[in-house]
Amino acid sequence: MSRRVTSVAVVGRDVSLWLTVVALQSALGRTGLRIHAVDLGSRLSRADVYVALPTLASLHRLLGVDERLVLDACRGVPMVGQRFSNWAKGAPPFMLAYDDEPPPGGRLPFLQYWAKAALEGLRVGLEEFSLGSGCARLNAVPLPVDENAVLSASYGYQLEAQAYAELLKQLALRRGIEIAASPLCGVGITGDTIEGVELADGTRIEADLYVDASGREARLIGGLASAHFESWSEWLPCDRLLAASAPRMPSLPAFSQVSAFHGGWVGLFPLQDRTAVVAAYSSTAAKDSEVADLAGVITRVRISGDAVVSDLGPGARQSPWLGNCVAIGEAAIAPDPIDGVEMQVTQAGISHLVSLFPATAGKSPEASAYNAAIRSFGSNLRDFQAAHYLFNRRYDEAMWDRVRDAAPPPGLARKAGMFRARAIIPMADEETFQEQGWAALLTGCGIVPQGYDPRVDVLPAEAHVEMVQQRLRAVAELARRMPAVDQFIAAEQQMPLQAGA
Repeated sequence: MSRRVTSVAVVGRDVSLWLTVVALQSALGRTGLRIHAVDLGSRLSRADVYVALPTLASLHRLLGVDERLVLDACRGVPMVGQRFSNWAKGAPPFMLAYDDEPPPGGRLPFLQYWAKAALEGLRVGLEEFSLGSGCARLNAVPLPVDENAVLSASYGYQLEAQAYAELLKQLALRRGIEIAASPLCGVGITGDTIEGVELADGTRIEADLYVDASGREARLIGGLASAHFESWSEWLPCDRLLAASAPRMPSLPAFSQVSAFHGGWVGLFPLQDRTAVVAAYSSTAAKDSEVADLAGVITRVRISGDAVVSDLGPGARQSPWLGNCVAIGEAAIAPDPIDGVEMQVTQAGISHLVSLFPATAGKSPEASAYNAAIRSFGSNLRDFQAAHYLFNRRYDEAMWDRVRDAAPPPGLARKAGMFRARAIIPMADEETFQEQGWAALLTGCGIVPQGYDPRVDVLPAEAHVEMVQQRLRAVAELARRMPAVDQFIAAEQQMPLQAGA
């Protein structure tokens, strides 16, 4: 007779561990599920930062985590997008802002009307019609407007990594989750089945299901017989990561700044008390010491304290759910740090694990659905990140030339081809960035639509011109009404904490 899953052991560290155990407890704790957290110990440094897309706010609401607490404890700053510069020599920077998708129904996407206007001589870029970009230019934070509004935008976060991980750990403790205080010293494995985990104090933890939240180390799933990791280095060439700090910016911007250089890119991520500096680069194109010196020069900030350097290896597990082991976060998908998607990878795994949590112990037919969903999520995310590299226009630089000459993944080639042909993005399931984000990236990379949906021509020429002009006015007017970052943070600090936060 089959039986329910009654126990889960989550082995990992930092945010992947704590978000997973808190989410499982919130979703399934009242069913009697027993959750063991095996903490491998933090590997975060004082210099590290978490960059999160707007979806983190929705997860916080589900978990009962108050936004004010997050911003206060983690010296957080709201972020409406990222600005990319030096991706093409001589071309202006471009912004990837977090515009909301418009409500369904009504006219065609505005992108189609812009494409026609651009072909007819309009010299105003697509970015100028983005509310998120308009707010970014004013260092403003987009607040909610009418839920049926055609124009709206959201914001993500930049958070002190150590503080955010500790905040989630304390939340897990308050909710009574069992946390092992002894280091992991061994994993019992037979084929693709985990029999138990051994701790240094002699404790053995056995569970019906094991979750690997150990990051790129993959302490559990990496040891299974059928485990296979697919490298994405052909399209995502950066294999080294540098993290450092600089002084706080006098006026906090509403966006992060990411600048390309000959060996990779350097990003500035403002926090309330400092500025996080992150560089991702190819070890064949730039040495650690060179990047440490270049980071301050490129960003024009004074690097303070020691820089911390670590390895990168973008790629994904072929099967992130094997036997009785489920990989979450970077144990399943190891992205490039560009676009600030590390947290999104963890959230996607948690969401699918909760919705596909096995009905019975033993064999889990849910694994195939989880694997299909996470593979699709990962490949779509890889394609978005790869576009930054494959469509670069930094000529006569070995790393950038090599990756530009690589054949794009089929999904990316299809998106770029359709966008160039008629300003449409063929979207797939499990996309992180929707059509507006893709359009902003492709136009920023210099891909210009050569056609548009013929239905645009139904609109008379005068009405078409008025629509475009009205959109520009609406973006400017709405952006001016939004509070500056410093005003937003000050207002948040005056708000009372929500009950249970």
